[in-house]
Amino acid sequence: MKKIILSTLVCFVFIASIAQSINGRVIDEQAQPMAFANVVLLNRSDSTFITGEVTKADGTFYIATDRKDGLLKVSSVGYETRYLDARQGNVSDIVMLSNIQELGEVEVNAIKPTHKLTTEGIMTTVEHTLLSKAGTANDVLQNLPGVQKKQDGIEVFGKGTPIIYINGRQMRNKSELDQMKSENIKSVELITNPGAKYDAQVESVILIKTRREQGEGWSGDVQSHYRQGYRPNLDLGLNWNYRNKGLDVFGSVWYNDNQYRERDRIVLDVMADTLWRMDEHSNADSHHQSIYSSTGINYIFNDQHSMGLRYETKTYLKHKGTGAFIADVTADGVYYDHLDNDLERETTSNMPHTINAYYNGKVGKTSIDFNTDYMFYKEREKFFNNEVSREQISRIVTSTNIVRNQLWASKLILSWPLWKGNLQAGTEYIHTNRNDDYINPEQVVPTSQTEQRERSISFFAEYSRPLPFGQIRLGLRNENVNTDYFALGVHQPEQSRNYHHVFPTAALMARVGKVQLMANYAVRIQRPYYWMLSSNVTYANRFTWQSGNPMLQPTIRNQVSLMAMYNWVRIALDYKHTSDEIINVAETVEGSEATTIITRANVKHSDGLRAMLILSPRFGSYQPSLTVALIKDWIKIPSPTGIISPKNPIGLIQSNNNFQLTKTLTATASLQVTTTGNQQNMTLTKPVYVADISVTKTFFDDRLSVKLGGRNLFNAQEHIRVNYGSRMLSQNSRQDSRLFELSIRYNFNATSSKYKGTGAGSEEKNRF
Repeated sequence: MKKIILSTLVCFVFIASIAQSINGRVIDEQAQPMAFANVVLLNRSDSTFITGEVTKADGTFYIATDRKDGLLKVSSVGYETRYLDARQGNVSDIVMLSNIQELGEVEVNAIKPTHKLTTEGIMTTVEHTLLSKAGTANDVLQNLPGVQKKQDGIEVFGKGTPIIYINGRQMRNKSELDQMKSENIKSVELITNPGAKYDAQVESVILIKTRREQGEGWSGDVQSHYRQGYRPNLDLGLNWNYRNKGLDVFGSVWYNDNQYRERDRIVLDVMADTLWRMDEHSNADSHHQSIYSSTGINYIFNDQHSMGLRYETKTYLKHKGTGAFIADVTADGVYYDHLDNDLERETTSNMPHTINAYYNGKVGKTSIDFNTDYMFYKEREKFFNNEVSREQISRIVTSTNIVRNQLWASKLILSWPLWKGNLQAGTEYIHTNRNDDYINPEQVVPTSQTEQRERSISFFAEYSRPLPFGQIRLGLRNENVNTDYFALGVHQPEQSRNYHHVFPTAALMARVGKVQLMANYAVRIQRPYYWMLSSNVTYANRFTWQSGNPMLQPTIRNQVSLMAMYNWVRIALDYKHTSDEIINVAETVEGSEATTIITRANVKHSDGLRAMLILSPRFGSYQPSLTVALIKDWIKIPSPTGIISPKNPIGLIQSNNNFQLTKTLTATASLQVTTTGNQQNMTLTKPVYVADISVTKTFFDDRLSVKLGGRNLFNAQEHIRVNYGSRMLSQNSRQDSRLFELSIRYNFNATSSKYKGTGAGSEEKNRF
């Protein structure tokens, strides 16, 4: 198989090398590649059209022609059109100059964000729009249609948590979004149909491209974010960069002090020979203090070659949680017991280490993108539960959970111009080790020691080319995964598996008049997270346990997506058919019908639909956006009491409103409503309303910005019910998410790192 792939790649290189062509790259004034610029070959004598194409995401273009006396016309909205002599071979970089006009005394730098369909999703321009005044990268992403605000970050509606790349480098720390200023962002691409170069597990991707500031010497910014809820939260940070010609040395240091509070009510009904009910009220408080730091070096030899190294780590100064809950237990409606639990949890971690090294270059017509990553961290969690029972024997349950994760990954992508288009091919190798030790001295739940080793190698190829009416992309990814599972040091053949999957992708983007259309087909996989495969049994109380399932199979999804855009109206439709869907299930602990163990299992198949309507008009200095969406599941979940099927879809209504009050004063107001409905065996029993407002003022030519705002003004909480058949769990969560926010930023000089590392093994890191 490897010989066939190698021979194919050699043929591609040979064909590309003998073709007569004009090729090059289009960049802006900050040396950023410009996607979707028009490159046209004209007859020199009468300027008639000969041939042309649209630049790819990396700004490159390739025109196959034997003409040597033509003119090359390069144009893009917002930039001055350029004319060059057309000559055979590489015409190198073509720099486009912006064409921003001024009206009176007000510069037009808050125009409506422009949106372009791509073969993978939709690209939104941020630079020179109101979104550039939003505050942080987090604020920009939360303004994207279909992106939901969650307590622990963001989520793409119906597509899960996205992998985020910043200038091609995978984001490792969620706080990076709050560290990045919105005015430094050039564009954001929301990818809901990832191509073959991405891991087949990836459902959604966000690509953030920043403006490339010019200048030499020292630069950076200092930031402070203060959020006041029930308790205060504080983030302080410094980002710095030193540039001298092609050399960049850069880094960040951040101090985070975050406190969190949650109040829950959980009701668990168990319908066995006896009808058991546990009505629990719980309080949980946590306090996390940490220092995050990163540093790196980058060197650009010339326009063709660059390389760099980046290191990140995080030191936990404090990572502690306390809690308490009381529970009343009844049997057939009659009082059975009352439980009082005092809980303590302390987590200690060695300093996690993440290293990325990259090389980005071009040899002849071959572009090279190579990345290698190493990651290691160890975490020890100590848990203390003093459980006092009025009627039964009281317990003290202690446990220690030690997790060690280690990853090595390398990824190589080669690109060539081919047949008026572009061919990308490459390979990715990932090796992971996870050790998970769970020790319960009292043996209330079993002590376990598991080790999971996984090795995967992938080959992929993707071809894209412009068409007279749009663009086409075809891809194929071949993944081979070998796993070894050990329990108490003994190899477990049944849990150790080998997988071989082939994942095709196809996409077509077309323009019909002013209407942009996109159709996409892909096969994807979702492998269980490592903690899902663990055989550890975690003790919550004597009636509720949790465990993984080492017998879980990966989930395979066939997806079809359609999208249309006309002016400020967009429609998107996704359908997926899933085999071996992973769901939550509840089982009886052997010998105790009242005790429930919550775990996961596979269901044979399911179907799902996601539909979305987006309206984003503009009324002068007011720029609204309205998103109406729904997701609907069709799945049959077997249970002891019969088949469980979701009935009602879950809807999303999202209204984002941006106001340019003056040149230096902007305001935002947003409302997000998630309706009641069903997904798998979970029901959202009450709608969730999340409202945010903010005002941002800039000073000293935008060097200083001050933002005041409020998050989750209605103090929205989630109310869910999970149907396990013979068991029913209802949970009402009251989280400390209503916050007052004050952010202050000051930046000095204007240079920024040119680091181009993209990372490897991205989805495997998320599985940890």
